[in-house]
Amino acid sequence: MQRRFILAVLFCMFIGTISEASLFDVNTEVSDGSKAAVSEDVSKTKTSEKSENKKTSIFKRIAKTIKKAAVTAKDAIKDGASTIKEKAEAKIDNIFDKKPKFVAKSHKIPGHDDKKFVCQGITYLSDKVISPASDQKNQDSYPYTVLSFYPTKKTTKPSQLVVLNAKTGKAICRFELYQSEDKAYTGHAGGITLAGEFIWAASGSKIYGFDAKTIIDFIKDDTAKKPDTKPTGIPKSLNLPYKKLVAKAIYETDSKASFVSFDGKYLWVGDFVKSSDDSYAPIPHHKSKPFNRSTWISGYLTDSKGMPTSNTKYEYKSGDSVKNGHKPDAVICCRESVQGMSVCDDYIALSISYGAKNGKLAFYRNPLNEKGTIISYKPEGQSKTYKTTGYELSDAKNWAETVTIGAGSEDLDYDGHYLYVTFEGGSPNYKTRWSLNPQVNIEEDYYLINIDKIVN
Repeated sequence: MQRRFILAVLFCMFIGTISEASLFDVNTEVSDGSKAAVSEDVSKTKTSEKSENKKTSIFKRIAKTIKKAAVTAKDAIKDGASTIKEKAEAKIDNIFDKKPKFVAKSHKIPGHDDKKFVCQGITYLSDKVISPASDQKNQDSYPYTVLSFYPTKKTTKPSQLVVLNAKTGKAICRFELYQSEDKAYTGHAGGITLAGEFIWAASGSKIYGFDAKTIIDFIKDDTAKKPDTKPTGIPKSLNLPYKKLVAKAIYETDSKASFVSFDGKYLWVGDFVKSSDDSYAPIPHHKSKPFNRSTWISGYLTDSKGMPTSNTKYEYKSGDSVKNGHKPDAVICCRESVQGMSVCDDYIALSISYGAKNGKLAFYRNPLNEKGTIISYKPEGQSKTYKTTGYELSDAKNWAETVTIGAGSEDLDYDGHYLYVTFEGGSPNYKTRWSLNPQVNIEEDYYLINIDKIVN
């Protein structure tokens, strides 16, 4: 047993040295920051096609062998490490799904029992509509947690909101999302947030506002029952009472709308950007001076109902597309590879992840209480120059702390007490592939985080 354990450790050290290689870190584009299936180059001639097929077959066999060995090695390390007192010194705790000390609560993410849906967004929900929206963060606790899911090619169902009991993590009901009565919403739902009368979902340079009262009323409806038979296209764990939910408002943003968060004053709508990948290229005018960052998070002031108030609109270019968006009232210029953001009183948190690597939470001292910098910018294709108030999250200026969490960390939200974060890494769409690297931590739960245990 000891010999097997040593060999397993050596094997995993070898795997770790090649973890940056394409074998463990292959991604392709799904809009708004998702990484979907492995893509293959197709040659132009029949001769090269045959050659590539042979190579592919060989590499598939090699990859299969390595995967099997990696899983065996990982299991061996688990077995061996449990008998070794110096496990902490070996620094392998985080690899095997032990919750970090700053996690106050966690519950299993439903919907990942097959490949039909992938979890992206997370927020909290009260048992009543809170008005004005700015009072949200003054509540003692929230009875419900809401998760959003985007559909894959394995289903014809639209994107989903799933409501869970906040204390137990038990899924209560779900909502099938629609843009209009006859048009399903199949967007990424990369982030969701509660703002007054709305739960906003973000994707495709727009945020979609769904009526919070309709959601709360259905949760409380004792007559609502799950279907007698499993609906087609829905994972077993999402076989719940459900309702069609049509967007009450749709708002165009100066952002890719990869994620969204509400701080009681602003709706913050941001981009997933990675300059090294053309699929995630920055919006050109987001690189405006003086900060010269690759991206910004657009902030929109809201009314008492949680509806953005900016009425100034313009066209701008994003990649090969021309978008319509509202001018932000403020912007936060930040780093790349951000999947979620939340203002947490004295700090701003960013969820950072990309591919088969552990995610990160980065915390910055909140600059929003300081005087901002006026940013002048001209959207590509426009003759007019616009101005807004800008703030920066900078490693040199206001960075506080960064911690490692599971692969595929996504949306963030803050309820005044806990920071919420969810993960896509537990989805079988990613889990099988990413688990090839035994150093990657696959998380199947969502977290409620005690920030004081990180930054104090």
